[in-house]
Amino acid sequence: MSAPNPEHYLRLAPHVCLRLLEEPFLYDRRADELYELNQEGLEALKKCRGHLTMEQVGLEPEFASVCLEEGLLELSPTPWPMPLALGPGPSPSLRYLELQITWRCNLACAHCYLGAAQKVDLGVKRVAAILREFEAMGGLRVMLSGGEPLMHPQWTEINALLAALPLRRVLLSNGLLLERALEGLNCDEVQISLDGLEAGHERLRGKGSFARAVAAAKAVKDSGRELSIATMVHAANLDQMAGLEELVRELGAGEWGIDAPCLSGRLGEHPELAVTPEQAVEAMSRAYGGAFHGGGDGMACGLHLATVAADGKVAQCGFYLDQPLGMAEEGLWTCWARRKAISLKDINGCRDCEAADDCGGGCRFRAPGPLEPDPVMCAAFGMEPKEEA
Repeated sequence: MSAPNPEHYLRLAPHVCLRLLEEPFLYDRRADELYELNQEGLEALKKCRGHLTMEQVGLEPEFASVCLEEGLLELSPTPWPMPLALGPGPSPSLRYLELQITWRCNLACAHCYLGAAQKVDLGVKRVAAILREFEAMGGLRVMLSGGEPLMHPQWTEINALLAALPLRRVLLSNGLLLERALEGLNCDEVQISLDGLEAGHERLRGKGSFARAVAAAKAVKDSGRELSIATMVHAANLDQMAGLEELVRELGAGEWGIDAPCLSGRLGEHPELAVTPEQAVEAMSRAYGGAFHGGGDGMACGLHLATVAADGKVAQCGFYLDQPLGMAEEGLWTCWARRKAISLKDINGCRDCEAADDCGGGCRFRAPGPLEPDPVMCAAFGMEPKEEA
């Protein structure tokens, strides 16, 4: 690569933004990567708005070269100013938002924690307000879910809202309606649910759903978007995990998330599908990829995550809609301020556990109590849940 011209104008690439979280970061939504900055780096990058030359910005040459090579910064022979919206967010920072835009669904999955589908939708104006506030709070990644999000009666309008959104936009879908929606889809990533090979997947999702989900996954890759796969471990797919792994890698998924479901919603009516923690761990060991929305800094799961449900409830995650932080019309920041983060020191058995920092206490909903360890994660790290007086 030839040396950059110091007289050319420098700005952040369109898919890159600055974020003031617990520390200052440069965020690449295309790669879903955070780069921590020192104060000097932050101040220099704040000048990269297309109105100053590279020489005037004064970036350290090696740092500037790396940013240009990685596509984080761009040069132009003429000025091309861009606005900079950079304000401090809440603490802890709200980085990841699940937006359940509808509870309509075209499947009746045996494991769905939401239970029966309902004709309940977030209005387009409400979605727009939530997205604006989430961006202003320093948000990074919005996950559009349901139900099946493509069944929202005003999906076209919601998709239009995503077009200029400087966040990583992820669509979570069962794939049945996806192929006709891919053209013009304003999402960086599409996550398709595959819950086994044909027999295992259709044990949860119904006859004929497997082939259509696989076809949707292939269509995502053909469209040039990033593909991720989500799998729930259940009794009918335990013997299919090796074959499923082969399929997932063949499809070209950049990430494969595998999780153990909780006995809630419809799964409570199908206890025969439940698995032991040890069985779940064996299957989950095949997962790969980087997206993680758990704890950190000595805090338990959900430290940086919230869910807005189709009925407007704001909760710490989708499993806690019966314990809402408030309603979306109150404002996302107002609701987030009510959240009480859980320290690992407050979880029985975790405070003295040598694996606690890596484990993060596991899923709070999957644990037998709010201050008890998650048995699946205990099994994953080879620990026995401790009973404390």
